[in-house]
Amino acid sequence: MADDVVECSWESQAEIGDEDQTLAYAARADAQAAARLYDKYYRPILGYIYHCTLDGDAAEDLTSNVFLAVFRHLGRYEWRQVPFRAWLYRIATNEVRTYYRRQKRARAFRRERQETRGDEAGGEVAVAAPAAAAGPANADEFRLLHRALEQLRPKYRTTIVLRYFEDKPAAEIAAITGQREGTIRSQLHRGLAQLQEILGHWGVLPESSGSRYE
Repeated sequence: MADDVVECSWESQAEIGDEDQTLAYAARADAQAAARLYDKYYRPILGYIYHCTLDGDAAEDLTSNVFLAVFRHLGRYEWRQVPFRAWLYRIATNEVRTYYRRQKRARAFRRERQETRGDEAGGEVAVAAPAAAAGPANADEFRLLHRALEQLRPKYRTTIVLRYFEDKPAAEIAAITGQREGTIRSQLHRGLAQLQEILGHWGVLPESSGSRYE
């Protein structure tokens, strides 16, 4: 966990902070307080990880890992360093990054095996669909956008998901990632430009004139 001191000013931070601070400290010795923290943040964290992975089973597993890590390390948590919610999302972000590293290694291993055996490329791995309320067209668009997001560097993908899927302001994203707000805004700008370029290359949007992958 990063130990950077960060200043945050997103809306309702004080109210959320007071409640979370009380629960976080109580949860070190009180199972009911720990259960309240879990109930409060399970679905938001699950949704965030699902938006990052587009895999329902993986999202559930990674969310479980997040809360295991949270309650294992709760005694080390210090409120003055970072708000609890940002600390929780930071742990979730690290889990997602670990997931992508494992996926990358697994794909490389499968390619090596296919080349060794002379197999043709395997089919696409099935992923969970978006919410049932989404229509087929929206589901297809969501999958396409997710494929494009996977082409971005992790720092760009993280900031875009947090901002546009999780609706978090730059100040909160800065707290989650341990970076300055200006850096976050720059990453959003560059990440969106690269996303537009990728989608343009695929014929979904007009191609931008910028260079690919800065």
